[in-house]
Amino acid sequence: MDWRRGMRRRRGRFLLLVGLLAVCCWWLAPWFVAWPDALQQEPQASAQVVDRRGESLRRMAGPGGKAGGLVQPGEVPAALVAATLAAEDRRFWSHGGIDFLAVLRAGRDSVRQGRLVSGASTVTQQLAKHALPSPRTWWAKLQEALLARRLEMTWSKERILREYLSRISYGALATGCREASWHFFGKPVSDLSPAECALLAGLPQAPARLNPWRHRAAAETRQHWILSRMEALGHLTPTESERARRESLRWERGGREFSAPHFVDYVLRGQDGELPPGQVLRTTLDTALQGRCEEIVAFRLDALKASHVQQASVVVLDNADGSILAMVGSADYDGAGDGRVNGCIARRSPGSALKPFTWLLALQAGANPADVIADLPVEFVTASGLYRPENYHGRAAGPVSLRTALACSLNLSAVKLLERHGGPAALIDVLQRAGVRTLNRSPDDYGLGLTIGGGEVTLLELTAAYAALARLGQRCDPRARLDRPASGEVQLFDPDSCWLLADILSDNEARAGTFGTTSALRLPFPAAVKTGTSTGYRDNWAIGYTPQYTVGVWVGNFDGTPMQEVSGVTGAAPMFRDIMQILATRDGSQWYQPRETMARVEVDPLTGLPVPAAWKTRRPQRSDWFLRERVPSPDDGTDRYDQSGRVRLGPEFADWLAGPGNWLTTDAVATTASSDPGTLRIVSPLPGTRLLLDPDLPQGGQVLPLRSNHPAHTVRWHSPSLAIDPNGPSARLQPGRHEIHASTDSESATSWIEVRAR
Repeated sequence: MDWRRGMRRRRGRFLLLVGLLAVCCWWLAPWFVAWPDALQQEPQASAQVVDRRGESLRRMAGPGGKAGGLVQPGEVPAALVAATLAAEDRRFWSHGGIDFLAVLRAGRDSVRQGRLVSGASTVTQQLAKHALPSPRTWWAKLQEALLARRLEMTWSKERILREYLSRISYGALATGCREASWHFFGKPVSDLSPAECALLAGLPQAPARLNPWRHRAAAETRQHWILSRMEALGHLTPTESERARRESLRWERGGREFSAPHFVDYVLRGQDGELPPGQVLRTTLDTALQGRCEEIVAFRLDALKASHVQQASVVVLDNADGSILAMVGSADYDGAGDGRVNGCIARRSPGSALKPFTWLLALQAGANPADVIADLPVEFVTASGLYRPENYHGRAAGPVSLRTALACSLNLSAVKLLERHGGPAALIDVLQRAGVRTLNRSPDDYGLGLTIGGGEVTLLELTAAYAALARLGQRCDPRARLDRPASGEVQLFDPDSCWLLADILSDNEARAGTFGTTSALRLPFPAAVKTGTSTGYRDNWAIGYTPQYTVGVWVGNFDGTPMQEVSGVTGAAPMFRDIMQILATRDGSQWYQPRETMARVEVDPLTGLPVPAAWKTRRPQRSDWFLRERVPSPDDGTDRYDQSGRVRLGPEFADWLAGPGNWLTTDAVATTASSDPGTLRIVSPLPGTRLLLDPDLPQGGQVLPLRSNHPAHTVRWHSPSLAIDPNGPSARLQPGRHEIHASTDSESATSWIEVRAR
C-alpha cells in the first residue's frame, strides 16, 4: 500500500510539474519573445495624390505593393469580419491565440491522408507569422505560437483583428482590406456587400492561386464555400446567402487610382516621381471637370481623324488663384506611340496666339482700339535677310482699326504694330513677365515674326499669361498643389489696357471679317478668345477667358506632321467652346463691368476719330471704347475728307486702292506725297536682299511683290532670269542670284536679290 501511495504522490507531483510547466509556457514563456519591429508602428498607407476634394488620383506602390494603412474601429463591415473568421478562424473570439481543437483536427486529417492537408493557424498566429518573416522551421513555428500568445495578452481581440485586416496580403500587390477593396471593386471597404466581403476574405489563403484577375473561377469557388460557412455559423440567413451567391460582382481593376495621369506626373516631377509612405498630396484638380475635358478631347478628335489630327491638350485655370482645374496632356495616356507626352508642357509654335500681347504693348503706350492702321504689304531688312509677312488669306486689308486687326488676326498689322512698339525685345519682356519662360533666345533670333508665332511656348505657360490678362494685369502663377501659395496681387500690366483687350477679344462682330458670325468662337455669353495656327498647319490653338476661368487648347500631332488644313477655329476652338460652356453651365458666367476710366465714343471706322457735325449724315459711324483722357477732340474734318465725303488716306494706300483688294471702292482716296515722286527707286526688293523659299508659306514663298517710289501704272518691270507678272507686279522666285529692273519712259533703276531653297 505504501508503494502505491508513493506512486500516486509521484504521479501527482509529475502532473503538478507538467501543469506548472504548461502554465509557464502559456503565461510566462511568451514574454521572452521579442516584440517584432514590424509591430512597433502602425501600418502606413501608401502615399496618395488626391484632387481638391480628397478623391484619389493615384496611390503610390511601395516595395510591398500598395497598402491601405490601419483600418479604424467601425470602418470594416461586419460581413467582412464574419467572412474572414469563417474562412480563417471560426473560434477566434474564444481561443487564446492557439486553437488546440484546430491543431488536433489538422493532425487527424494529416494522419488519415498521409500528408499535410490543412493548416491550423489562427488569425493571431497569421499576424505573428507576418511580423516574423523567417524560414519555415519548427523553431520558427514555436516563435510564432509564443508571439501569438503575447499578442493575445497584450492587445484586445478587436485590435488583433484590425491589425490582421490591415497587414495581410490580398494579392495583386494589395495589402490590407482597405486597399484590396479599392483595388478590386473601386470602393471604400465600408461599402462592400456580403458577396464582395466573402470574395476578399478568401484571397489571403492563396493570393496568387486565387487572384481574381487571373483565376476568377477559383476565387469564386472559394467565395461560395465561405458563404456556406457564414450561413452555417449563423452570420447569414439562407436567403441572404443565396442572394450573395447570385450577385454579379462589379469589378474595377485598379479602382479609381490612375486618374488625370499627365497631371499627376506633372505634380510629381518635383518629387522625383515618389512620395514618402503615408503622405497625402492634395492637388488643385477638379476630377469631374477633368473627366468632362477628356471626353470632349476624345469626341472632337474622333471627328478630326480624317484630317490627320491625332493629339490635343487642354489646360483649365481658376483665375482667382491660378489653380489648375484640369490638365489633359494627350488623347490617351496609355495609347501607342507618344500618348505619354504631355502636350501641356511641350514647346510648340503658337501662331497668332501671341498677338494680344503685341496689342497690349500698343494700348499701354497710348493707342486706342479705334485707331486705324495700314494693313498693307511691308518688308523689313533683318540680319538674316528680307522679312515679308503675309496675312492668313494672302490679302492686305487696307485701313483697319486696331480692334478689327486683332479680332481678324491680321499678320501685316501685327508686325507693323510690334515694330512701332519696341520690337521683339519688348514682346519677349511682356511675355516673360507673364510667366512664359520658354522664349529664352535673343530678340534678334526671333525677329518681328515673333508676334505671329515665330517662337515656341508651352500651352500651360501661355494659358497662364492669358490668365494674367483675365486678372486685368495681375500675375497668374499656375499651381497644382493646394499647399503651395496662390497667385498674389502682383500688378504686371495696366488694368485699363487689359480691360480693352478683353473687350476686343470677345467682339464677335469685329472678327466676322475673317471668321464669320457663327464660328466656334461665338459663345452664348461673353468670353475673350484668340486662336493661333502655326506654319503648315502643324499646331493650332484656342485660348480664352472669362473673369472666372482661363481655358487653353492645343491641337496637332506630337511628331510635327501637318494636319490637313485644320486651323485654330476648326480644330482647337470647338474644344474651347465645349469646355467654356460646361464651366458656364456649372458655375454661371460673368463678364467685366465697364470701368469708370472708360468712355464710349462714336467714330468714323476709317479714321478712328469722331465725325464732325457737318459730315455725320455722310459718314458711317461705329462706337468704341476710349480712356476718358484719350478721347479725341472733334474738328471740322477738312484734312480727313474731300468735298465728296471720301476719306483721305495716305499715299501708301495708292496701290492698294487701285488693286483688287480694295473693299472701299470709291469711299476713300489716296493723297500724294508730292507731285514729283523724284528719281525712280526700287523700294522692294532692296539691293542685296536674301530670300528663303519656304514651302509652308502661301505659294511656297515664291511670289515677291515689286514696288517702286513711282505709281505702279507708270513703271515697267523686267528680269533676265525671273518671270515677271505685270499685274502684281510680282516676280516668280527660284534659287540663284537675280537682277530686277524697273523703268519708266525717262529713267530706270536696278536691284538684285539672292534666293535660296529651304
